[in-house]
Amino acid sequence: MPSRRQWLLATTVFAMRARAEPSSAVTLRYLETAPHDLFGNYVVGLLSAAVARTGLPLRLESVPSYSISQGRLELELVRQESRLDLMWSMTTRSREQMLRPLRIPLDQGLLGWRVAVIRQAALSDWQPPPGRAELARRRAGQGLQWPDVDILKANRFRVETAPDSRSLYRMLELGRIDYFPRSVVEVRDELSTFPSQPMTVAPGLLLHYPAAVYVFLSPRHERWVAPLSQNLESLVRDGVVARLLHGLFQARLKELDLSRRNVIELVNPLLPPETPVQRKEFWWRPQ
Repeated sequence: MPSRRQWLLATTVFAMRARAEPSSAVTLRYLETAPHDLFGNYVVGLLSAAVARTGLPLRLESVPSYSISQGRLELELVRQESRLDLMWSMTTRSREQMLRPLRIPLDQGLLGWRVAVIRQAALSDWQPPPGRAELARRRAGQGLQWPDVDILKANRFRVETAPDSRSLYRMLELGRIDYFPRSVVEVRDELSTFPSQPMTVAPGLLLHYPAAVYVFLSPRHERWVAPLSQNLESLVRDGVVARLLHGLFQARLKELDLSRRNVIELVNPLLPPETPVQRKEFWWRPQ
């Protein structure tokens, strides 16, 4: 569970929602985030801060969450009569063609840094840490229609799929996959939420591929891409994004002892050429 300090840090952003909204405000709807989804709530808070930054005539509104794949969610945002207007996810070439990205990596690339969740009973099979060739032969699990599936396959890794994270943890419990690569900002909360059997993080191993989580707007709201992007960039420039992101997740990163792990670098063929990889202020690196 997040500490009191972490929630106070989050509140500094969430409180910006309190500014009065114009009566003519345009509503942007998104799927409600779960209480344990610290990253999702962080994104909503930053987006709220971007709206409040210059008093944009926008109102953010959550819609009760329901099970939907990323591919179907993209199609839902494109639909003219959709009940949703935005989503956040890892960027891909096809996603940027279909939707309208706010090209500011709100995760600072952290979702591209992956540890391997394994069964506690299989820990001896992961000591010492496997090299790239051996890891590629083991069965990884990823979500159906997640970009990570194509990324891992492009790097010649074995991948099995399931509809969602809960199903993948179940597959891991049953031995149908050998490991479940999870981002360094997701893994702690998931391990305290999903598994019914003892799980752990494989020691000494860290996967990395360049990736960025953006907010994507429906094409119906293209006019708001530029002002929201400008306001999000100003939050980066003023240090708000780094302070909040690191305040919320620094303890998790420290627990994983990332600087002592062997990094296996992977290519990401889905990364759009417009991704601002040269802007160092947008990206995190292990210390």
